[in-house]
Amino acid sequence: MAEAFMKPTVILAMTMGLAVSARTVVAQDTERPERGREGVTAPSGGAGSRWGGPGGGQQPWLPPLWTALDANGDGVIDADEIARAPESLKKLDRNRDGRLTMDEAMSPRPGGMRGPGGQGFEAGGPQGQRPDGSRGNERFAPTTRADGTLDLAMLWSQGRAVGTGPVRFSHPPMRLEDIERITPYGLMVGGHVCPIDHGYFYPRPLTPGQPHFDVMSPADGHIVMISHRTQLTGSTEQQRDYDDYALHIEHSATFYTFYDLLTQLDPAIAQQLDDATRDRFARRQMGPPIHVRIPVKAGQVVGKVGGRSLDIAVINTEVKLPGFLTPRLYGHYAWRVHVVDPFDYFDEPLRSPLLKLNTRKVDPPFGKIDYDIDGRLVGNWFREGSGGYPGDGRDPRGYWMGHLAFAYHHVEPSVVIVSVGDFGGQPRQFAVKGNGPDPAKVSAKDGIVKYELVYAPVNSSGEPIELPPHMRGVQGVLLAQVLENRKLTMEVFPGKTAAAVTGFTTGAETYER
Repeated sequence: MAEAFMKPTVILAMTMGLAVSARTVVAQDTERPERGREGVTAPSGGAGSRWGGPGGGQQPWLPPLWTALDANGDGVIDADEIARAPESLKKLDRNRDGRLTMDEAMSPRPGGMRGPGGQGFEAGGPQGQRPDGSRGNERFAPTTRADGTLDLAMLWSQGRAVGTGPVRFSHPPMRLEDIERITPYGLMVGGHVCPIDHGYFYPRPLTPGQPHFDVMSPADGHIVMISHRTQLTGSTEQQRDYDDYALHIEHSATFYTFYDLLTQLDPAIAQQLDDATRDRFARRQMGPPIHVRIPVKAGQVVGKVGGRSLDIAVINTEVKLPGFLTPRLYGHYAWRVHVVDPFDYFDEPLRSPLLKLNTRKVDPPFGKIDYDIDGRLVGNWFREGSGGYPGDGRDPRGYWMGHLAFAYHHVEPSVVIVSVGDFGGQPRQFAVKGNGPDPAKVSAKDGIVKYELVYAPVNSSGEPIELPPHMRGVQGVLLAQVLENRKLTMEVFPGKTAAAVTGFTTGAETYER
């Protein structure tokens, strides 16, 4: 056993060699190189991003040798993972003979190292697919257009999408009687500094022993990508055990539904996955998303949800949201420029009862995430040099530290919200005293503007909040000055009031978009 499971330094050298050999057949998106914290970084694309979709990233196929060492799936083999390398490699020893064969270490995809049908990774056609329609963990590099938007039909459907245009939704994501409330796009909370690109269907409380609620496809289509989360890095959420699934459902080459936080896949879906994938899911081993092509019908149950929300986004690539001025700053998250309102695709008699469950009562009913106006303060900003979105993964405090947004409450859009990734070292969200000045009206001619930050008067359901005494009053001050060429100077002063802040200090930083 000692000879088979070598020293970590030798293992790393082998792993990088194998990973680079896999990388050479991937058409790389070199426009925005990935960053990783100290350690060895995956050869392309970060596994720590969220599923390649609303909330996700895309990475090339990586050998099991890499994924075994990268225990937390963040695309980096850090010092702790290097130290645990011998123990991690034992998990690849499928026949328990104390040795690793090339087959166990590499587990090549169908068609060999050149990709499906011997065509190489860039091949996007149907050749080489398995009888169940899946392609395992094969990766196709994202196709980025000149404006920074993505070819999602290639990124998610691997070039096999059928048809164009939106479809009508004949079924809700969950049965109406199972839904307690619906929360729209645009929430800003914790590390979600920029308005969130998905909404939430909250199920009714479960009684002890009650089975989880069904999740259904809203229209005919194909499940084209499945992800399994067993741990979450780079998050402000409290630590918990994860066993969540995310699905991308293609309805056409330009229209997709995204679901996240499913507690299980429906057996009819799971049985169409290959044995290795089902085994990985059963063992709760973190790994990259898998590409499949599983047909589903409108109303077909695809999984379960319970105990927390079903996250949902609808993506229509024929729509480009005007409030994202520079899509390239969002890298492989640039699909968010195509996020659309699901209520636009529900017909009566289904639409009205869903709207009654929705906490937002103004148009657009499912909220808004794009607020950029050229030359104005409103919208998303990123600390200069931080890499845009998601940001600098090397910052141990979180990728969101360089994020900044001036927007509006997702349920009560009359309320101005200032969302700061680095407010004394923590991501925080505030309303502003006097609810102004309106960031949509602030421009360079206004010079330095001053916001006194207070807690929002309503919660995420739009209900008034009775704040405890220590949370009342001004929590700090933010200074902002819009500059030319889509630049901004910003500085926060936690714990200060307006009278105590007279101007920028050496702590002021430049943001861009």
